[in-house]
Amino acid sequence: MSRVHGWWVLHPTNGYRNADDADRVIKLEDMRDVFFREIVLSAPPDAADRECVAMAMLGCSTEVAFCRVGVDSAWMLLDTKLEFSMGSIVHCQDKFLAIDCTGEISVYSSNAAGATPTTTLLPSLSPLVGLCHRSYLESNGELHIVGAMVSTFHETQSFTYSSAIYKCNLHDRTSEWSRVRDIGDQTLFVSKYFNENFSETSVSKYKKNKIYMSEPLYGDPYDLQQE
Repeated sequence: MSRVHGWWVLHPTNGYRNADDADRVIKLEDMRDVFFREIVLSAPPDAADRECVAMAMLGCSTEVAFCRVGVDSAWMLLDTKLEFSMGSIVHCQDKFLAIDCTGEISVYSSNAAGATPTTTLLPSLSPLVGLCHRSYLESNGELHIVGAMVSTFHETQSFTYSSAIYKCNLHDRTSEWSRVRDIGDQTLFVSKYFNENFSETSVSKYKKNKIYMSEPLYGDPYDLQQE
């Protein structure tokens, strides 16, 4: 990829890209797949009492980029040690969690201000089987996963969705997912690009103990076998 007359142009390398992509101009809708897909902050940029670290998820990559806001002049690439490309980044319990598209998790932590994060795979927290369209977020100090359980009806070639929420505490000696049946006065907002939770008193006109998804759920029964 290079800059040509003010445009970013994609060049295939070693047969990785399709020949149709040769010298293709990168448009705005392609940016998330080529550059940063998501950037997560450890604290508000103007927080006076703690350092703000930014972790960026790259497009179609098993690496993340990291920098200290207002300190570093360039991004540093870090190896997630994950096998598959990145699907999400969450900041939870003072740690960054890099989560690949299968649900495997790599934990980044730094014990000293200004230190480069260290990486640890989290093999004890196995991905949930059968949960698709997964979104991850921090809520009340715990890692939550929101997804859909899919029931397929082969006779009619149709399928139905039901929402499901699980959580885990990373401080537990053996972390494991537990089903959440009630989220109290919380309201969860979930999408491909934005996952957040709010207390019921801070957001008007939305119901508490509800999940709001910003895009419709679609699925292919053949794809579900890979989850």
